[in-house]
Amino acid sequence: MKIIQNERGFTLAELMVATMITTVILGGAVMLTSQVQQGFRRQIEDSAAEQEGRYALDWISRTIRAAGSNSFNLPPDTPGDLTDDTSECPEADPAEYKWVIFDPNANGENDDIRVQTDSNPPDGLLGGVTGACDQKLEDVTVSFDPDTNSITFLDNNIGGAAAVRTDAVIDDLTFTFLKADKTAADTEAQVVYVLITVTVRTRTVEAATMLPRTRTLTQEVRIRGRGF
Repeated sequence: MKIIQNERGFTLAELMVATMITTVILGGAVMLTSQVQQGFRRQIEDSAAEQEGRYALDWISRTIRAAGSNSFNLPPDTPGDLTDDTSECPEADPAEYKWVIFDPNANGENDDIRVQTDSNPPDGLLGGVTGACDQKLEDVTVSFDPDTNSITFLDNNIGGAAAVRTDAVIDDLTFTFLKADKTAADTEAQVVYVLITVTVRTRTVEAATMLPRTRTLTQEVRIRGRGF
């Protein structure tokens, strides 16, 4: 029988060093995996916020583009004259035919717009007949709600509360009203283009300010309903 001499296993010190090296390597791998997962999740969330902004630009643009659709040639707005250019709808606040109305909530922020169109159906009435203002989508208001960080939509003829149309990722909404030569419009009657600016808030926090990173999206809409 052969006896093998001097065979031995790891010493305690060697075992501790090996354990420490393994722990460092595994810890680094776990940390790297976690950082990659967090970065991927932020990218997904940031993309979702930007997509929400693009969705808002799309439906707001479609709403504004139809402003002034007037196949029955309703009288144009005449400043100071309410005899031939006023609708009986909405009943609570009969409206002048302006088709595009600046700052309807009068807060001075240009973060809302009121759009009128005789289109549902095109019948020579803005919103319906007196006492039955039931024609949907002919007099609507689009607004930014800073309390909920969302964009709302209100059908002025149907009434009720404004409906939230976006997720709570909207940081700002601005409308800029332009004439045909792209200079600022002084009155609603001059508006040919509307520049929509939507700012969305992402989940990524800036290290310098500790505030969420924002992205600004813009789209210029040419009003077609007036026949410009």
